[in-house]
Amino acid sequence: MQQAVSKMHAYIEENREMYKQLFYQLLSCDTVNPPGNEEELAKLITECLAKKGAETELQYVEPGRPNAIARLHFGRGGKKLLWNAHMDVVPPGEQVNWQTEPFSPVEKEGKIFARGAADDKGGLMAMLIACLVLQEMQPPINGTIELCGVMGEETGGMGTTYWVKQGGRADAAIVGEPSKMELVVAHRGAYRPIFGFKGRTAHSSEPDFGENAIYSAARFACRIAEMNESFKTYSHPLTGSPTIAATVFHGGVKNNVIPDYAEVSIDRRLSPGETFAEAENELLAVLQDMRKKGEIGEYELVRYLNNKGAALVDKNEKIVTDLQAILCEHGLDAEQKGMRATTDMYLLQDAGIPTIIFAPGDMALAHCPNEFIPFQEILDAAKIYVELAIRFLQ
Repeated sequence: MQQAVSKMHAYIEENREMYKQLFYQLLSCDTVNPPGNEEELAKLITECLAKKGAETELQYVEPGRPNAIARLHFGRGGKKLLWNAHMDVVPPGEQVNWQTEPFSPVEKEGKIFARGAADDKGGLMAMLIACLVLQEMQPPINGTIELCGVMGEETGGMGTTYWVKQGGRADAAIVGEPSKMELVVAHRGAYRPIFGFKGRTAHSSEPDFGENAIYSAARFACRIAEMNESFKTYSHPLTGSPTIAATVFHGGVKNNVIPDYAEVSIDRRLSPGETFAEAENELLAVLQDMRKKGEIGEYELVRYLNNKGAALVDKNEKIVTDLQAILCEHGLDAEQKGMRATTDMYLLQDAGIPTIIFAPGDMALAHCPNEFIPFQEILDAAKIYVELAIRFLQ
């Protein structure tokens, strides 16, 4: 089997220029979300693999917005391994902050610059290469690999949620979010409530005749900053301290009117093991205390915005130990790490699928101008995906 692995590794290097041009095609697809527009990229992925004989499907979540699915079957029966990476990207921001065109990839000193290069088309490309090579060379393994290029990850994990609801299952999964080629077994969650504060209008020339809702909201925002400082006193061994921040503030209707309503959006990052209910009760206790002390008036929990759970996979799962063994053999860092960002990993874990994160690229570059990824990292990740598939399905 090692001879087969070596041949596939060599095949990847021999075809690096072909894969680079294909990566440029992925990056040139403008999949900014919103609105998403993932269909062109989804068709590119599925057509590439269909030509090699893979079973493919465009799984439409919304009109014009499918998941790109390809299934590679080896032998009979066996286990199923899911590779999950997202096709959508965040907006590039102001062009003045970019040294290149965000959707016209450019290579400089071995690094490919473009929006989505690291988050998440680098991981998606590495998985695509691995699928193309495995389908081409047909190693003697038994089982199924399912590649799922998902839509809508940047706005709440819509694609992965839909895949799970449609009955998607696997014996293990890899999420291709940028991890610097490190094994990630945990990530933080996000509880994101919006609180409304009520007051009473008055003419701004007589502010004492009213009750200023902005002041209540501002006092609450200051308490949030104090809470964040208190969180620094304890830490999860993999993901560090939880955090909390006031992120959006709305209030007032006119310059000469005392505002009777204001809203504050909160982003509370959860450590593995923390729940939405615990985070909510913690905030409600703060609000009740402030109301009792007369620091705020009436308040309400308005709605939630993209709550996402934390995730942690058992360290003894086969997908974990298999990847650790491979990383050790290649002289790479095999320590189990945590990620402070939030990914679709929790959706797969909640569905009972043991899931890890492993991919090329650096999450620190995600959502930033001049995003890039070293192209060699993509090839190296593809080699590891191939090796992991063979080991897991052997």
